[in-house]
Amino acid sequence: MIQTILIKHDRVLSHLCLLLALGIPELLPAQNITTESNDLVRTELCGPKTATVDEASPSDEIEASESEKACEQLQQELVEQSRADASMQVAEDNQSAYTLKTLLLGRNHLFFGRAEGDYALYRGDIPSSESGGDLRRLRVGVAGLATFLDQVSYKLELDLTDGTNNFSDLYVQWDLPKRGALRIGNQRVSQSLSAMTSSLSHLFMEEPLPVSAFSLSRRLAVSYDHDWRRFGLHGIFFTRDPNNDAGKYGWALRMFTKPIRGPRQIGHVGFSMVSEKMDREARYRVRPESHVTNIRLVDTGLFEDVQYQHVLGLEMAGGLGSNSVKLELFRARWERDQGRHNTFNGAYLEAGHFLTGQDFNYKKGKFVRPQLEPGTRAWEIGLRASWVDLNDRDVRGGEQLNVGAALNYYPRPNLRFMLNLLRFRTDSVAGDDRGWILQTRVQFSR
Repeated sequence: MIQTILIKHDRVLSHLCLLLALGIPELLPAQNITTESNDLVRTELCGPKTATVDEASPSDEIEASESEKACEQLQQELVEQSRADASMQVAEDNQSAYTLKTLLLGRNHLFFGRAEGDYALYRGDIPSSESGGDLRRLRVGVAGLATFLDQVSYKLELDLTDGTNNFSDLYVQWDLPKRGALRIGNQRVSQSLSAMTSSLSHLFMEEPLPVSAFSLSRRLAVSYDHDWRRFGLHGIFFTRDPNNDAGKYGWALRMFTKPIRGPRQIGHVGFSMVSEKMDREARYRVRPESHVTNIRLVDTGLFEDVQYQHVLGLEMAGGLGSNSVKLELFRARWERDQGRHNTFNGAYLEAGHFLTGQDFNYKKGKFVRPQLEPGTRAWEIGLRASWVDLNDRDVRGGEQLNVGAALNYYPRPNLRFMLNLLRFRTDSVAGDDRGWILQTRVQFSR
């Protein structure tokens, strides 16, 4: 009996590999999963159900029953894993029409969402009264395939945090075979490695100081994206933010190359440029890598005479087995009336390691959360130092340095518990600030 089941499993696995190679959706209609489509997936994986034969011995019936259960379990694991993979691609904005067709197993849309709850304790020059909890993110959305156009997909995500009900992503994407993708709608501005990475994949709970200080929010835009084997390009022309009417118009470009690419190893070098025409007051400020408090220890204040802002970023990163490291440098510039200008700087260095042996996960110019095998768990540790300098000439925003350690636990691919310990130090006209932050997060995605 055991031998029969093993033979059956070998056949199932061979069918599974064949289907994934060919693309299961080619065998299924692009519609919501039904009993018939589930049966079709099962048939392709395990073969048709066999009718009960009166002459069959009890041992044969037991073998058939156990083999049937094993096949159904494998089918369910395939569906769940495909959905999880699709959800990850959507969260990282890496999805394409082809990817969705391959992973949705006959459906034409996917509902997704995330919830993140934080709790932080402050000691030092951030008052302990700021300690407490915060709903960091609450988002729901849908992504899917256009009904009549095979190469068109869409994504709609609503941010319900604090009851604001703003759109975070709202766009349509047209895939150009072997020529990249064109995206129209509200979307991320092409920026640095960290800024283009989803919060679901950040090593620490919050972005590094310079990323948070200099990055733009999502904007109404038209963008083009292409990822070759060793080179990637993302360009965008953007207008206002529909949620708060920020900015006027601008453009951004991110390019990267992968000079080292092999099994369990990657080398990444890139740069980004952002230029924006201002029609609002300019200001750089940043929280101390903790979102529970609204206190900003460094802050340039408001300036009404800024005509343009430019941000240049240089990114270097690498991965080897269970280890990853990232280094990014930033330089921001204000162009003001009467030929005046100011420049500001920042940088961070970050390293991560999976204690449980999982490899780093790198896709389309970003390091993303690990892909866990069914039934496995992951422990991850990280170290980071980040720095931002908002002082130049008549602008005295202050300078801040943070160092921190992170511990992350993944009991499931879509559930993560995070713990951060941060030490901050600032130097500003308001005085020097020093202190500690201990914070934790529960993060769930679907």
